[in-house]
Amino acid sequence: MICNRKHPLRSGAATLAASLLLALVVAGPQASADEQTASGRMMLVLDASGSMAEEAAGGVTKIEAARESLRAVTDALPADQPVGLRVFGAEVFSADDPGACTDSQQVVAPGTGNRDELREAVEAYEPYGETPTGHALQEAGKDLGGEGQRTIILVSDGEPTCEPDPCEVAAQLSEDGIDLRIDVVGLNVSGEARESLQCIAEQGNGTYYDADDADSLTDSLTRVSERSSRPFDLTGEPVEGAADPEQGPALGTGIYLDTIPSTGELWYRVPRTVPGSTLHVGAAFQYVSSNNNVYLKVFDDPTGPACASVLVHRMLSWGRPLVNQAASTWSDDPEDGCNTADTVYVQLESSDEDIAGRPLQLVVYEEPPLADPTQRDLPPRPDDPAWTTLEPADDPVDGVVPGTSLASAPVVEDGSYALDITTEETQVLAVPLDWGQDLQVQLDAVWPEDAWQVEIRVISPLRGRGNVDFLASEPGDWTTTALPNLRAGEPVRLGAQTLTTAFRHRSGSAEEAGAALPGLRYVEVSFRGDDEDVPVNLPYTLTLQTNGTAGEGAPTYVDGTGLVPPSADFAITAGNRPDQAGAGEDASPSAAPSSEPDGEPSAPAGGPVDDDPTAGPPVLALALGGAGLALLVAAVVLLVVRLRR
Repeated sequence: MICNRKHPLRSGAATLAASLLLALVVAGPQASADEQTASGRMMLVLDASGSMAEEAAGGVTKIEAARESLRAVTDALPADQPVGLRVFGAEVFSADDPGACTDSQQVVAPGTGNRDELREAVEAYEPYGETPTGHALQEAGKDLGGEGQRTIILVSDGEPTCEPDPCEVAAQLSEDGIDLRIDVVGLNVSGEARESLQCIAEQGNGTYYDADDADSLTDSLTRVSERSSRPFDLTGEPVEGAADPEQGPALGTGIYLDTIPSTGELWYRVPRTVPGSTLHVGAAFQYVSSNNNVYLKVFDDPTGPACASVLVHRMLSWGRPLVNQAASTWSDDPEDGCNTADTVYVQLESSDEDIAGRPLQLVVYEEPPLADPTQRDLPPRPDDPAWTTLEPADDPVDGVVPGTSLASAPVVEDGSYALDITTEETQVLAVPLDWGQDLQVQLDAVWPEDAWQVEIRVISPLRGRGNVDFLASEPGDWTTTALPNLRAGEPVRLGAQTLTTAFRHRSGSAEEAGAALPGLRYVEVSFRGDDEDVPVNLPYTLTLQTNGTAGEGAPTYVDGTGLVPPSADFAITAGNRPDQAGAGEDASPSAAPSSEPDGEPSAPAGGPVDDDPTAGPPVLALALGGAGLALLVAAVVLLVVRLRR
């Protein structure tokens, strides 16, 4: 297919593109050069078509505007961030000339010691030829290798002028590696060109973003770049579930990543390393609009009834970032097979092709056995806590940068925080919660024009829920935001509250079971507008309050098992053990007070275990994250456009 070379990159859009790239490449802590394959490598793929020589807004050519912004990107790159640069359409002028459809060059190889090369490449960046987008994506995939977290950022504004179809290439790359993601920035595009770029992002497990008109990121670049240094959440050690329960891979305590089948079942095995322990399993994946039901089940015998069965996915009103739920082997009867089986079988059951191929995250944790398995020493299940209106501080803490996933959420304490969120963005904070405590979260804002819905959810460390159900019984001062019935300028208040953390919640419903363990609670705020193409910004105050006496009702576990008991800062995320505070390997103290423990007991690494159920106990050294930075592109693009507006 041959198309006109249309690449309208205006000055503001050029600045946006380069600033977006900066936000994408400013990563959290990375591994050494020898470990880059496992740590998250990024390839910037830039359109160098002939139209870049045209004049842009501001009286300069588009390429001059792009160079100026890219210089700033290069100067701001952290020294330890592995990133490379590839261009396409830079050497062959016409589609009739030989090599036009393979005109793509890796001008800078992915690495950390390449800043001078990047600067030289920016100066040499010239507009020239056609748009062999599909070939450029294929080559970018080779640049990044076949293992570890990899991100391709494609910046373009037109339809491809050559085969292969880039949408098909994106699908193939995604199929070949579930840890590879392709995000696309469309520069002032519409019609078929926009549809083509959207398809690339969709098939590449990424997100498409429009970049229309933005003059400056100066006032918000610091915050935006820090937001965009956060990894996306759905990562883990790759595994492949089996159709036969006896053939399922054996999993120890840790985080794993698989893909959801079109229909049928995936089976896994979890060997119990300590008699009487409780095995917990959580599942999470990105929301997709579908009538499909996805169940997570745990069995002591795959031919018998399930120890636990929970509904992970069902039709939701709108696209929440994560669909999640957790289950465990716990039974009140110490002799029940669920409590005693040497191996537990985990089943994920799906029944709809709409959800097929989605990355599926599985979280496994083995909890030590109780010293008294009869539970006689445990208090009864506590009553649901009552909501008490929180008073936001007159001077809320400013400067806290939320994560965009569970992996990147900074750990904060009680207090009020001044934040802002843009449509289609997700923000996450982590709060330690101990036995005997519950968490209240309250959002206060003034409703902006063209807004649709804001939602707060609280997620447990095992990806469970465990919240008070306020459906049809919301506190009187909350605002109903489920429908667009608010007028611009009206005050908005809503909230969420967890159940009191108590061991006996695991004997209740699946919704209650998320409150059966202490640990970090992830406060997730999501915002949606009337039109996803019209960005809207919502400044808000988030007030957090922990209630109850820490440690009240805590169970006594058997000592000397090698299993780490849960505590207030129990977390299942990248680079963290359950005894470590911090919601991700790049989580660091922010303007808010941190909640890090004084000491960090050592623990062996976890991961898949062999078939010997008597093998030594794995421990929660978890591998979520690395550098899946691209979920945060939304924050960058939308905030830029918001500034322009």
